[in-house]
Amino acid sequence: MGWDEHNRANIGRELEANLQAISRTPKVHREELLRHRHLPTLVTLKYQAISAVRQFPLLSNLGQLRISLDIEQDPYVKALAESHPTLSDLTDLKRVKLSRKTYCQDQLKNLDTRAQTVERELGSWGTYWYIIACIRKLQLGIRNGSAGLELLNDDEKTYLERCLSNLLSCISDEAVPGLNSECLSTKVLRLIEFLVAEQIPEFTGLIFVKTRAEVAVLSEILSTHPSVKGFYTVSTFVGESSSAKRKTNIAELVDVRCQVTTLDDLRFGRKNLVVTTSALEEGIDVSDCNVVICFDKPPNLKSLIQRRGRARKSESKFALMLADHDDPSTISTWHELEEEMRKLYEDDMRGLRNLEALETIDEGDGEFVVERTGARLHLSDAVSHLYHFCATLPTSRLSNLAPIFSYTDTSQGVGQRAITAKVVLPISVDISVREAYGRSAWVTEKNAKRDAAFEAYKQLYDAGLISDNLLAIQGEDEARADVYNQVGKMPSLVQVAGQLKPWHPVARQWQGIKDVSSLHGYLVRLQRDGETVVTMHMLVPCCLPVICLPITLFWDASTTFIASVCPSSSSPSMLLDHAVQSTGLLLSSIFRSRMDAGRSDHVVLFAPAGVEHHSAWAEDFSGTIKGDKLRQIDLASLSLSKLGILHDLTRGSGVPHIIRGFQKGSWDPNTLEPPTTDAVGADGLFLHVSRFPRRTDFLHPVATVVERSAHEANKKQLLLRPEDCEIDRLPLPYSYFAAIVPSVLHSVSVRLTATFLCDTLLAPLAFSQSDLVVTAITTTSAQEPTNYQRQEYLGDSVLKFLASLTLMSERLRWHEGILSSAKDHIVSNASLAKAALETGLDTFIQTKPFTGSKWRPLYVSDQLTSTAGEPREMSTKTLADVVEALVGAAFLDGGFDKAIIALQIFLPRVSWSPLDDRDRILLSAYNISIIYPPHFIQLEQLIRYQFNRKALPLEALTHPSYIGANASASYERLEFLGDVCLDIIVSNASFAHQPPISTHGLHLIRTAVVNANFLAFLCLGLSMSVPRTNIITEGKNNISSHEATIPRQIWQFMRQTAPAVRIAQRDCLGRYEALKLPILESLQQGSHIPWSLLARLDAPKFFSDIIESLIGAIYIDSHGSLALCEDFLETLGLMGYLRRLLEGGVALYHPKEELGQLADTESVKYEVFREEDGQGIREERRLGCTVWVGDREVARVGDGFCVVEVETRAAEEAVGILKGERRGRVFAVEGAGLTGYGRSQK
Repeated sequence: MGWDEHNRANIGRELEANLQAISRTPKVHREELLRHRHLPTLVTLKYQAISAVRQFPLLSNLGQLRISLDIEQDPYVKALAESHPTLSDLTDLKRVKLSRKTYCQDQLKNLDTRAQTVERELGSWGTYWYIIACIRKLQLGIRNGSAGLELLNDDEKTYLERCLSNLLSCISDEAVPGLNSECLSTKVLRLIEFLVAEQIPEFTGLIFVKTRAEVAVLSEILSTHPSVKGFYTVSTFVGESSSAKRKTNIAELVDVRCQVTTLDDLRFGRKNLVVTTSALEEGIDVSDCNVVICFDKPPNLKSLIQRRGRARKSESKFALMLADHDDPSTISTWHELEEEMRKLYEDDMRGLRNLEALETIDEGDGEFVVERTGARLHLSDAVSHLYHFCATLPTSRLSNLAPIFSYTDTSQGVGQRAITAKVVLPISVDISVREAYGRSAWVTEKNAKRDAAFEAYKQLYDAGLISDNLLAIQGEDEARADVYNQVGKMPSLVQVAGQLKPWHPVARQWQGIKDVSSLHGYLVRLQRDGETVVTMHMLVPCCLPVICLPITLFWDASTTFIASVCPSSSSPSMLLDHAVQSTGLLLSSIFRSRMDAGRSDHVVLFAPAGVEHHSAWAEDFSGTIKGDKLRQIDLASLSLSKLGILHDLTRGSGVPHIIRGFQKGSWDPNTLEPPTTDAVGADGLFLHVSRFPRRTDFLHPVATVVERSAHEANKKQLLLRPEDCEIDRLPLPYSYFAAIVPSVLHSVSVRLTATFLCDTLLAPLAFSQSDLVVTAITTTSAQEPTNYQRQEYLGDSVLKFLASLTLMSERLRWHEGILSSAKDHIVSNASLAKAALETGLDTFIQTKPFTGSKWRPLYVSDQLTSTAGEPREMSTKTLADVVEALVGAAFLDGGFDKAIIALQIFLPRVSWSPLDDRDRILLSAYNISIIYPPHFIQLEQLIRYQFNRKALPLEALTHPSYIGANASASYERLEFLGDVCLDIIVSNASFAHQPPISTHGLHLIRTAVVNANFLAFLCLGLSMSVPRTNIITEGKNNISSHEATIPRQIWQFMRQTAPAVRIAQRDCLGRYEALKLPILESLQQGSHIPWSLLARLDAPKFFSDIIESLIGAIYIDSHGSLALCEDFLETLGLMGYLRRLLEGGVALYHPKEELGQLADTESVKYEVFREEDGQGIREERRLGCTVWVGDREVARVGDGFCVVEVETRAAEEAVGILKGERRGRVFAVEGAGLTGYGRSQK
């Protein structure tokens, strides 16, 4: 290098003299320097430099093409010859013809030269692929007007395309051959062999090559070679030269526009191998690598050192590829030169060895002990514990969660060292414990760091962020288990108490009745088409929960009765004796075979209404008459309703029928012919009858095919002879009533169950609407007219809202991660199911459907045997759902106040308190003085809300990456609260819509309006114009100003300090501008939710987070006003779209969900792939997706930006195809229609 010993000895002192300073080793972060200074292991990759056999003639054909081209036909030569040349021009023309140096010839020569380099370095396969890719890129560029051949005119472009297309036409029917060892160079094969051996988790590597052509071809080889393509995700990076020659080059394949995200992809693990030129040697921030490979020898020492410096990870490797004929002494020479250079800049008196020895000094240890558990924290363990705590914080790929240490040297004399340390934790940690200082001064930074970490960890413990086991508080932590009743995993099915027998208490009251005046009487009126069929008194010893209770009864497919149960004004004590007799008579008309002879201790008694002499009524209507007595009656004046049930004695004990009419004539019952109407004689009377319904369940419509067939059979009229029949004296309307008694009593029993629940477990709630409780305890399996699902939907939102608010106000220092975990525990199915079991709620839950098939009259002695049925199995989800449904019922009956009382009943271990108290605590927590940025006034104008506590909007718009002044916390806690505020607003509005929307529809609507991409779109769209002064300079002394306006959006107020966040904002804004109009059109007028367009927006999560954090901030600042939060959502545009969805006309299903339904039992599989452009080059950011339904490929889409988008678009395509096929099949069936097919469920 030419430096003598004198220069080497004095260079340091000369430098210090010029700077008037003393050069010292940096003291800050020296421990990190020692720990992270990793020199890579040098690996030499030897390969045999054997000339590869040319497998394909394409390169030879390219060379022959250049030679064979007629120079006279070259567009440049023709232009010179046709432009009326001067003598000078003729000289130029002659020179061009001799030298063959034209623009087109230069392009072909450049392509030929690079192709030869590719073949020499990479093999014949690479040459083949390279030439074809360049030709296809030229063709596509000329066709699309984007070839980038700025220096070529149209004639030259056409000439080049024609020449090269002829070359390509020779192999147009031949696909690119597969990769094999025969068509790759030995150098590439050695590289692949090395990469196969280096396949380790979290691999990151660089490969340096000489030329840009090699970058493109080698990346393609590594992306498609079967030995490595499954592990390595390869990208490219080259320099961004602005040379016009490079822009006008058909041999250039790497598009620098596609490498914008290459380094971020490498940093975040989306790519793990980059093929590059010398562009990545210096000046660009590149992630630490495991392996750096020099495909060619570095050109100089500088390149060697810079490339090796990229391999900074522990146990990294620096690989040099050398041919077997290369001189190995070259490497030794490089090492010697590097050592000389190092000595020039190193002062041996201040060497690293002294520093390393100093850092190994043992200065003692400290200890912190938790007496309750015996857990210990040592000074030596504090740093690792603190890093572990930070790792449990809410994660964000755009922010750093590591603690930051800084050091202060307080030494006061020569030879004395006194170092103290400070640690700053991430912004998501509460500000009161975010910073900590070491308590002592230390000789080494290592121990100073331990001291600061030790004090920080103790602070976290005192703040309740560390458990008594000295571990970070998490979702399953024992410390919170004591407070929130930690529930372990429960099986999906558990054994629960049998269903309550609601008539047991009624039977018990019959036993203890002493005064008949305490009986309660009700009128049961049976009506059909508004006309009363029969009215009966009902007597019980207690008050029933019925106030004109209407019960719909489905007699058959075409006949419906309405039974109403209302309190009676008649004295029930006067009817008691008669009711006992009447009840037996009534029920025996239908249920004679199910009654016990001689028993009259009925739980519920019935007596006819409007009868003066009940004894006479019972005597008159008891027993039966022979059918032949009808001949003695004037049938013309006889009302059929006064006749009772007819029993056909020809069929055993007498099948019950209803008399429909009479007919006279003669008829041979042994024939199928009907009787003739002109027959005469005494025995010519026949009865038209139809079968009395066999059904005993009239609460459910006739639905099944079997039931409908039975119904049709019942309607069929028969002819019977009077002497073959027996007729009940009890008129038919009373038999109708007897048949519907089981259905009526079941309906009353459900309300009895709800009443007992309200009088016992739910007594503190004092429900004013008992029907809400009936709905809440009724499962879908019970098949009642109502079930808990809609109330469970609402109760779920109410529970999450109140749980979140309670946790937020009770644990002011907990970060969002702990809050979310604690909330999830409180609202978990396991927690709620256990609450249902502990409170005894399970016995009240209605699961068994009423069929009436085994119904028997209710006898007092039978009902007293047990209070509940046999134990049963029930899912934990059902138990949890009923609890949430009861919370929803309490909310509907009395707002949040009653909902809190319900939660106090079921989850008493949580400190539930009035909403106002919680709101007051949260509001007072933000009573702090801050420096309010002036431009945040514009934010308040934009969202149309003025904050009283200015700390709230500042926190709501502080990203977790922010490092700076005036930062009390990041937005995560407020986002946690805003999420549940948004949920309860949307859920409440959807639930209240009329007509009511089904439960599934409610869930679909909520998903549509609270998903992150939709909120992000609204965030990007809300803007206002703000003034700006533009300074205009015209000349040296002429300066003027111009007033203008610029748009200002919510996201622009977010405070952040991470470059990655700014890049994400910029990229998302570009996508938003491209997608804004089609998304808006779909939201305003479309028949479907724009799922795929919103997915293509691919907005980073912080866009939706700040919307939710602003909702949380408004809620706290307004002292808990959800109405003001809703006003903000109105301003945002969310409530308007919600109303459009509630009004109907918009398909709600996500395409993937709808496809799953159309696929039925067949499996649905999505295969995402990376596309190739027209030149055979794999695009970095373009994705495609294939959808398989069963074994069939149904749809395929491309040109995607992200996985979610292409899967959604592919699902949309598949849904359209399957619907079209199904529509075709329906049309193929004669008379079939398409009504309602494909419409979204509401």
